[in-house]
Amino acid sequence: MHSSAAASALPAARPPRLFVRHALGLLLLGAGLWAHQAMAHTTTASDATVVEAIQLPAWVERNGQRRPAEPGVKLRNNDKAITAGNARMLLRMSDRSTIKLGENSEFLIETLVVRQPQAAGPSELSATLRLVTGVFRYATDYSSKALGNKREFNLKMATATVGIRGTDFWSMTDAAHDAVCMFEGKVEVVRDAKPGIMLEKPGAFWVTFTGEPEKPAGQATPDQLAKFIGQAEMQPGQGIVLQGGQWRTVAGLMPNGVQANALRSALQTAGYPAEVISKNGQFEVRINQLATREDAETVLKQLQANTALGVTAGRVALASN
Repeated sequence: MHSSAAASALPAARPPRLFVRHALGLLLLGAGLWAHQAMAHTTTASDATVVEAIQLPAWVERNGQRRPAEPGVKLRNNDKAITAGNARMLLRMSDRSTIKLGENSEFLIETLVVRQPQAAGPSELSATLRLVTGVFRYATDYSSKALGNKREFNLKMATATVGIRGTDFWSMTDAAHDAVCMFEGKVEVVRDAKPGIMLEKPGAFWVTFTGEPEKPAGQATPDQLAKFIGQAEMQPGQGIVLQGGQWRTVAGLMPNGVQANALRSALQTAGYPAEVISKNGQFEVRINQLATREDAETVLKQLQANTALGVTAGRVALASN
């Protein structure tokens, strides 16, 4: 988003649910990959937030060590999720609410605690999250609402903190500005000691630019809403990995393990969850769990385009081949 997209008073917008969402985005949100489980105790963030899908390349950073993001990885307090250009990441919390990250994003879980006072009762989530840079979208799961689960989150950005009380909203931050757009529910934007700014109407939009006077919240246009939604949605065929993905990209077949491990390390450093498999006396370097053949082909093209990796051939295949 650029400064030309912001205005203090914009025409009223239709609720974003009237917009057509990507089919794959709906599939991922409704696939039911993570079952609701009762917990009769306080859990840690490692139980609460799971990497569900990634549009490669992307990483998870823990204790200063960066590894490629993979479906099923559980995030702990102080873990950072990072996406590269044209990448995305979908995180699923224990109450099935979702966090979506757009490209070139860095997102940090500062603290997250899940409590369930009664074994069969609703859960209570509290968290402090930080969007270091990039695009973020949070959406509460409707089944979680029906179960009576409660949540109290704060999302920190460069100049503001967003109070989340069960809703669907988008935000972004970079060196030039912070912005928040509310899709459903309500959020409160707090800056320093100033009064909070409530965004309660679908399409309510707030933005502040570095070095410029703050303007009142306005209303996003339909085109802006569509743009905001698209910035965090998975792009079918663009290198998506998810649990149960049936395609793989084979980056190389090496005569010895030393060469294969070297290529695997290079791919992992670049944000691709590669592994090495012994095959007929040789060593295959592969990336598994790609959603479709098109996703596998896209990843192969990405690897070949990065000349530093040295991937000149390669192939794509079903997981059974």
